[in-house]
Amino acid sequence: MQSNDANGKPISMTVVTCIESGILEPLTLRMVDSLRRFGGRFANLEVVAVTPRTTPPLANETLKGMANLGIRHLRVHPNNPYAWHHFMNKTEAIVAVEKEVSTEAIAWVDSDIIFMREPVHLELPPGIDFLASAPDTGMVGSTGMNDPNDLFWQRCAALIGKNVDELPWLDTGDGQRIRFYWNAGLYVYRRATHFGAEFMSDFRRFLDRRIARTHYQVHAMDQVVLGLTVIRLGLAWKALPVSSNFPVCSFLPDNYDPSRVTDVSILHFHDSMNQELWPRLLHTIAPAHPRIHAWLAPQGPVVAPSTTFSEIAREALRLTRGMYRRAYYWRSGFTKTLRGEEAPTQTVA
Repeated sequence: MQSNDANGKPISMTVVTCIESGILEPLTLRMVDSLRRFGGRFANLEVVAVTPRTTPPLANETLKGMANLGIRHLRVHPNNPYAWHHFMNKTEAIVAVEKEVSTEAIAWVDSDIIFMREPVHLELPPGIDFLASAPDTGMVGSTGMNDPNDLFWQRCAALIGKNVDELPWLDTGDGQRIRFYWNAGLYVYRRATHFGAEFMSDFRRFLDRRIARTHYQVHAMDQVVLGLTVIRLGLAWKALPVSSNFPVCSFLPDNYDPSRVTDVSILHFHDSMNQELWPRLLHTIAPAHPRIHAWLAPQGPVVAPSTTFSEIAREALRLTRGMYRRAYYWRSGFTKTLRGEEAPTQTVA
């Protein structure tokens, strides 16, 4: 779908996200509602919500909400041995939509995001193939050779035929300088590059080769691979300003500051819509974004729609995927309890 700007120039972009039974249901509806209300010339972009793996049925209220918001629902059933990975569903979704649409750009948007105003920086400039941001160092970012995560990055770089020092540096929103490590919650790419399919291929290859040595390295693998695929393909990239993917969450408590969100157009709230953090989130956005506050406050914290069947089915899937994940860790020579340092294991084959 194309959304026109004030001068009539079309924005050719498709927004992609995931939806599965559980907390993603209200989160996805809230994210798209914010886009429709506050997205300006981006408000009418086509949104495709993908269910890319086994899940209980979506709630009727979710299906009605999707219809009201004009969300296209796409179900796919890939045969992927890594369906247990927390974020493999995201890459499956991108690959599926890449085959279905004809827009110039595809934007991945996590469900734990709200649009605060028109996201002007998301439009691909001429000559640029990829946009993303680095709001913080993440769980496994490396600041250089003395960083405990750097051995991991050396292995990752080698798998795309690079020396780690050939990777570009990024300046993060929290004032660090890190190796090329994007946040995977929001990015935009030129569809003609077939980035989605390449990203999926690299993600699976990195897991096949057991590059990770710790739980956190596995957990964050999609973010690590995101940037490395950009480098491997030689894409022209540009960093989004942190205001286009600003994190407000329990693990970055200093960001619960109204003065820090004044210029924010896209808020990545992570866990801030749970019951405990909800008052802090509202306090943070109210001064600079009264329209957002007025829309958000009456809705309350996010709560997953629930039936006995869906709860039992989700728990069974969680336990099953956890079993496969633990088996992968065991074959790789570590367990989830080994944190903070790499477990001794075999070298990359």
